[in-house]
Amino acid sequence: MTEEEAFNYLSVKYGERFTWTMILLSESTGYFVNELKKELGSEHELFDSDIYAVAKNGANDDVLFLIGSSIYRIYHLTYSAHNVPGFPRYTEFNGIEAVRDYLEEQILLNG
Repeated sequence: MTEEEAFNYLSVKYGERFTWTMILLSESTGYFVNELKKELGSEHELFDSDIYAVAKNGANDDVLFLIGSSIYRIYHLTYSAHNVPGFPRYTEFNGIEAVRDYLEEQILLNG
């Protein structure tokens, strides 16, 4: 399953209740990746990693990132360079199917 297939499935099934939009490939290494790296700081283990922004939640500051080739993380961005320990928070997934299942579960939990 591709990212596009996962997001299309959720969009078709849940319509406006699905608040995520995919980020254009041409923008996948831009603004959101720069913001994440700023929040993580230059000493963080991921700072020099290959990170791609995949999708943005229109209902909050959550952004889905692909790290390397198969690890996905949803980070709740704070838009602050001075975060307390433990921020920005994230949830990690192995593969896009796990992301799709989690997002669907969140839709069902939040009505």
